[in-house]
Amino acid sequence: MPAILAVLGTALGKVLLSMITALFTEKFLKVAIVHSLEKLAQRTLTDFDDKLLKAAKEAWGMDEKDKEEEGK
Repeated sequence: MPAILAVLGTALGKVLLSMITALFTEKFLKVAIVHSLEKLAQRTLTDFDDKLLKAAKEAWGMDEKDKEEEGK
């Protein structure tokens, strides 16, 4: 019985790992990084992180989405 549970646990682990790996696409990572930078920029008083956030959004073409949302 423990051997069967070990095999099932390993199989389940592989399935979960493949699902998590599939989630980490380039777009997902970019959104996660920008979201983290936005939270950091809100908590600090310096403008360095604001500039870093703006540069990341411009480099990845995410600033256009913000402009479209403002226009609505």
